[in-house]
Amino acid sequence: MTDFKAGRTAPDFTLSSFTLSNELKAGPLLLTFYKKTCPTCQLTYPFFERLHKQYGRKFRIFGIGQDPETKEFATQYGITFPMIPDPDPYLVSKQYHLATVPTAFLILSGKKIDFVTIGFVKNELIELSRRIASLTQEPPFALFKTEEAVPEFKPG
Repeated sequence: MTDFKAGRTAPDFTLSSFTLSNELKAGPLLLTFYKKTCPTCQLTYPFFERLHKQYGRKFRIFGIGQDPETKEFATQYGITFPMIPDPDPYLVSKQYHLATVPTAFLILSGKKIDFVTIGFVKNELIELSRRIASLTQEPPFALFKTEEAVPEFKPG
């Protein structure tokens, strides 16, 4: 869980060559946190990848890994958006008051948090997709395929 809710200001940070305030100059983004051994992250991240493939021309997604092996996770789950390690002692994860992953923050210009989703909640991911579609002025798409056996909820 996190106590960072919609309407709150996202803390600025720098990891590797990524600085949140600099990235927001190019527009809103989705900041996602994960750990490679987390089964709920393993379920959720391919759907974040679908969002990236659908809206990636106009919208950016970044994965913040609580592991140094971000390339391994990205390869295993087919993730093509940038993955940045938040190494132990997890300073950025602590700034965002994370107690569980996956957690994702839709952050608008000015560092305003617009939407937060924690764990895997199918309806929240559908709402997230709608919000990104609205921001990009793209038509919404079916994030989940009818033939997929996707749970409604899986805690992080």
